[in-house]
Amino acid sequence: MAGLCEDIIMKSILHHEMKDFLSPSISVDSHQAKLGKDNDVSVLKFESANKDVAKDLVSFIESGFKFVLDADFTPSKNKNGAFDIFVEVERNEDLPENIMKLTRDIEQVTGILPWKFSFYKNEDSYKLTQENLTNQIPTSASEYDFLTSDTVDEDINKFFEATQIKNIKRDGKTLTLNKLYSKHIFEMKAMNTSVTGGIFKIDTSSESQSSYINSWLGAGFKVVKLDDSFKVSKNDKSIIMKAKDF
Repeated sequence: MAGLCEDIIMKSILHHEMKDFLSPSISVDSHQAKLGKDNDVSVLKFESANKDVAKDLVSFIESGFKFVLDADFTPSKNKNGAFDIFVEVERNEDLPENIMKLTRDIEQVTGILPWKFSFYKNEDSYKLTQENLTNQIPTSASEYDFLTSDTVDEDINKFFEATQIKNIKRDGKTLTLNKLYSKHIFEMKAMNTSVTGGIFKIDTSSESQSSYINSWLGAGFKVVKLDDSFKVSKNDKSIIMKAKDF
């Protein structure tokens, strides 16, 4: 993006004049997408205290990022007295990296900001790092569907009930299952979904890992290795998750 500031002359992009007007808080997927389905398109919301800054930032973003599908701002103030700036980005495995690229380049015109983000309806905020983004935000349609479900934690608890698992903790996509003397940490990929369209390939060479997880969870489960993940099924429900600790 070298030379972009020289090529685009805007009144608020002169030696970090945006710094005092742009909030460092980003809301991810709290609004509906205009250019596609919500599970295919991620919507990032920034806030600016100045309308000209909001307008110029939209022009800045639209001029320099191939992964940005659309950028726009609201002409009227929100309940916080600020102007919303919406940026739509394709939802794929590059989403966390693309958000980091976007904020780093925005800092060319704002200076360094203490970025933080929140996801969907969650009021908790996290420091903006690629690791935190990867764990908290969905990078596929299947991840979006379960991470935005109002009953996801209830469904997980029901799925593992009547087992020797004593404690279940979910933080974003990270699922920690604790038994009395052992625990395992998984990265959830999908929940209550069928495997179709050749998305995953059954790995018959890793039957020992599948057998171990099946034994660790107990009777009633069926575990199949799919690429680098496991499909854990119980009755008509299933979770696809990747083991993070073995």
